[in-house]
Amino acid sequence: MNGIWVTGMGLVAPLRPFDTIEAFWGALTAGEDAIKIHPPPLLKNDTKWLTAAIVTEVALKPEDKFFYIAEAALKMAIEDSALNADALRGAGLIIGSILGNVLSRERQLIDDRAHPGTPEASLSYPVRQLGWRFAVGGRLSAVSTACASGTDAVGMAARRVAAGDADIVIAGGVDVLSDFALAGFNLLQALTEDKVRPFDKKRTGLALGEGAAFLVIESEGHARARGAKCHGRVLGYASCADASHLTAPHRDGRGLAHAITRALSQSGLSPNDINYINAHGTATVYNDQMETKAIKKALGEAAYETHVSSTKSMLGHAFGASGVIESLCALMAIKTGVIPPTINYRYPDPQCDLNYVPNTAITTHVTASMSLSAGFGGQNAAVIFGGP
Repeated sequence: MNGIWVTGMGLVAPLRPFDTIEAFWGALTAGEDAIKIHPPPLLKNDTKWLTAAIVTEVALKPEDKFFYIAEAALKMAIEDSALNADALRGAGLIIGSILGNVLSRERQLIDDRAHPGTPEASLSYPVRQLGWRFAVGGRLSAVSTACASGTDAVGMAARRVAAGDADIVIAGGVDVLSDFALAGFNLLQALTEDKVRPFDKKRTGLALGEGAAFLVIESEGHARARGAKCHGRVLGYASCADASHLTAPHRDGRGLAHAITRALSQSGLSPNDINYINAHGTATVYNDQMETKAIKKALGEAAYETHVSSTKSMLGHAFGASGVIESLCALMAIKTGVIPPTINYRYPDPQCDLNYVPNTAITTHVTASMSLSAGFGGQNAAVIFGGP
């Protein structure tokens, strides 16, 4: 995959929302924790508050938050890339989301409305709405591949540009917290009531989050012709499924390892070339151990020389938005030479024996980074970035 640039970035996350990418990155690399105790979004319950990372600086109804943060993040990416109206008319848009604006449907059920559904709650509605709002005239696509949705959106956008289908494809991920999601993960006993501690022996589960992030992905020739800046390059991408279980990953990490190996092959890099991996890193036992095995299986001895960290320790798991947020983090590590930490790491797990950048960021030269996602149904995705 050659000549694929990232020319724009936009983000609204629970950490420093509606601020600059630089402010977000400074807070993240300083180890600031956005995970707090919150009530459920709609079904208020004074006795059951949950650990989560929420965009709180939004003075509007929860069911309106999805499009508010999506529009803010997409606008930031378009402005960062300096895309004009002509460029947008030929651009494509791919959005990854697990639940879409499910809060609008939840509000409808709570209010006991008679009509059976609302278009705002469908998975295809966000990309249509945002495409119309920003006059994006190319192909619009919705991706929903569980927790790999955002990473798949980035990879599919890069492939579309590489194939010559479009000069510009904007890849995004958006999801907001809902009572439906909280109830489901609570039933699976996956949620923590403590700090999120990825790869730590005493981890007790994940925290859910929310957010919106977009990357403008563009062919090098088109970007150079219009004088666009380059945040980094997309070098490789692969996606595959474990075909093993509806919710749990295959314990030996074979599916994720296969995705990493295929992405590496496409990039032309060797395992030793990868300096940083932004891990899926949910802080659940099966995921952390599976992911560690997958990285070792794919990289071999080079895995022990590679920095691996989980930004979910600070941002929570933002569903379909996570893959794009974490891709942005992988790009920022290359741009700044700073690798964000895995916070709350105290007790090493013998089954997780890689360098997880515990508690404090590392400053080093990063020439290539990778972002990994692993979702329900064994949905795995890996995307590799290089410097400008």
